[in-house]
This record gives sequence, structure tokens and C-alpha cells, in this order.
Amino acid sequence: MKNKLSNKAFKTLLAIFVVLIPFQTRWIFHDWKLGGQIWEYGRVSIYLSMAILLLAAIFFLLANKKEVYFSKDRYLYFLFIYSLFIGFISPIPAVSFYYLAIIYLAALFAYLIKFLPKYFVFKALLFSGSIQAAIAMWQLLAQEVVASKWLGVATHLPETLGTSVVEVGGERLLRAYGTLPHPNILGGFLFVAIFAGVYLWLDFYKRMDKKGWHSAFGKKNIVEFFLIIFGLVISSFGLLASFSRSALLALSLSLFSLLLINIFRRKWLIVNVVIKYAIVFLLVAMCFNIIWPDSWGTRLRAEGRLEEQSITERVDTLDQLGWNDYQTAFLGQGLGMNTYKLYQAAPDKPIYNNQPIHDIFILLLAEVGVIGAFLLFNVVRLIIKSANQVDIMSTSLILGLIVIGFFDHYLWTSWTGWLLAAVGLVNLYKHKD
Repeated sequence: MKNKLSNKAFKTLLAIFVVLIPFQTRWIFHDWKLGGQIWEYGRVSIYLSMAILLLAAIFFLLANKKEVYFSKDRYLYFLFIYSLFIGFISPIPAVSFYYLAIIYLAALFAYLIKFLPKYFVFKALLFSGSIQAAIAMWQLLAQEVVASKWLGVATHLPETLGTSVVEVGGERLLRAYGTLPHPNILGGFLFVAIFAGVYLWLDFYKRMDKKGWHSAFGKKNIVEFFLIIFGLVISSFGLLASFSRSALLALSLSLFSLLLINIFRRKWLIVNVVIKYAIVFLLVAMCFNIIWPDSWGTRLRAEGRLEEQSITERVDTLDQLGWNDYQTAFLGQGLGMNTYKLYQAAPDKPIYNNQPIHDIFILLLAEVGVIGAFLLFNVVRLIIKSANQVDIMSTSLILGLIVIGFFDHYLWTSWTGWLLAAVGLVNLYKHKD
């Protein structure tokens, strides 16, 4: 009885955690300053979702004591010791250990989530995505992001310098943030939520095939199907409201890979669902373009001063690899230290203008060096090797995240980003029912 209650509490808390992934409610217990200015990437915080995750882990241990054991894999111990070593030799160890804690908490999430049914996790993701999309729609219509200390949201107005906007016909159109710190992160989260929705749509069709489609007209099934489609429609609108090109490209390539490979494999059910969702997305995009004509056209053509400036700044960050000596090349700058090194090179430059390299693969080379990059890629290799559900659905999600990684840094530099990466990797495994 006690185990059942603990297990129920674990599942409930982990589901709540999944819903809370995009919410930024946190306690900032230290702000590192550089040159008297607050250093955004040196802001050390404890998120509410972290506390929920740890509570879920405690109840999991109470219900599954047999899962508590020391691994016999020496490589994992070496990796742990090496990560501590890298933290100690960092220019600012406290900040590097904070980022290290984020990585290990994301790994804990990846481990725990395998004990929830996949459809249950994806329902929570789509539900959370729908909430974010609804907030994004309101922000785009109101042209304002209202501050909330409880949600960790700052005020954003289109006329304020530093706010993410699209310049259309000489006017500044606010990009939606949701409850996230940047529209691109909102776009990335909604890409994962949409992918979850497509999975649920496919899962619904598979279950109806087994039960017989005559049963699909039951009230419960109709409501479930309606909620899946509604979640996909509103999440698609939210992704467009973020104006995130990387998220749109990730979604397009993921769907294209799903479609193409399953056509060759003659798996027509998946092809059917992907085509139907593509039609849904195109209809949503047409409606979006009627309300805000040529807004996405401006983004895709990269026209205008702001678009050109954005691309130039992204390209310029690629010069921040900073391999000036053997130690940096092999051991890296230190976790979270890329913008700190940029500050050291140009201390007169406003700290808020310093951005990490907008490519996580080059960024990880910069921060953890050749040795760290080799160890990380080996971990990913081992995960893929031990995975037991490597199919086109799971690999298409990872493809989308890789695409995002080539254009944005948040999968490496943020709590939300690491959790999205964890969802992608753990999707390679079968979940326990």
C-alpha cells in the first residue's frame, strides 16, 4: 500500500514537472557581476521545477528501492570525477558547478521519465505547449509581455531596445515569449510539444485500429481526439507567434524525414498522420498570415535592418572558440564561461551584448574542450547503443533538436534547453507502462 501511494505521488509529481518545464519560477540566490553589470549567464538560480523533480525522485526511491544501486560501469565514475575536475579549474568554479548541477538534474529527469508511459509524458508536454501557445497568442495580440515575479517573466514591449521583434513595414512587431526568456526557446519547446501531439495522434489511430473504428465514436474517444487536434492547432499558432526560424526549420525537417522514410517503408498510417498535420499547419499559417501579413515572409527572407543585424551577430559569435593555448583547447574555457571569456577580451563592451556561440556543438568544444567533447559524444553513443526503441519517430525528434543546436545555444546554456535535450534522448527508449 505504501509503495503504491509513493508510486502514485512520483507519477503525479513528475507529470507536474513536465508541465512546468517552460515556467521560469525561480529563486535567484546570487547574481555574478562583471564590470559592475549583472552577468546573465552567471545568474545562479533554483527553479521551482527543480524542487518538484527532486520530490518526485524521493517518492520514486521510496516506491522502487531495488532501483537504488551503484553502477559497475567504471566509465561513469571517471566521467563524474572528470566533470568535478573541470569545475574546479574553471575561472569561476561556482558558476561552472551550477551548470554541472543542471546537467546532472537533466540526467535524473531522463532516468525517471522512463518509468512513465510515453503517451502520458507526451500528453503532459502537449498540455504544457497549449498553455504556452495560448499565452503567446495573447502576447502577440496585445503586443506586450506582462511581468510576473511568480512566473519569472520580465516586461517586454516592442518599442523597448533589446526586445525581440520583427520589423514589418517600418513597424516593430513583438515576438511572443510565452513564459520563457526568449522567443526562440518558446519555439523550440513548442516544436517538441507539436512532435508529442503528432505521436499522440498516431497512437490514437493505432488504438482505434486495434479496437475497431466503430468504437472511435464513443464520447471519451471523441473528446480525446479533439483535445489532441486542438493542442496541435494552438501549439502551431504559438510556434508561428514566436517567429523562431530554427524551430520552424526543425519541425519541417523532422516531418519531412518522417514522411519520406515511411513512404519508402510503406507505413501508410504514419504517412497519413504526417500529411494531415501538415495540412493543419498550413491552414494555421494561412490564418496567421492574414492577420499579420508578410511578417513571416520578412523573417524567412531575412530582410530589414534587424534581420541582417541578427544574422551578423550570430555569425560573429563563431569567433569565440578561443583556443589560444593547449589547455583551453583540450580542457575548455569552463562550463558557462564563454561569455566571461568574451568579457575578458573586451571589458568595455556592455555585458548584456555578450552572447554565447550560437551553435551548441562549437560551444561545447569551446567550454569543455576536445576531451570533454569526446566524453560527451561517447555518452550519447552509449545511450543510442543501449536504446531499445530507435525508430524513425524517435530519430526525427533528435534530428529536429540537432537542427536547433546548429542555430541556437539554449539547449546547452539553459535549464529548459537541457530538459528538451533529455526528452529527445530518452525517447529512444521504451517506457514502462
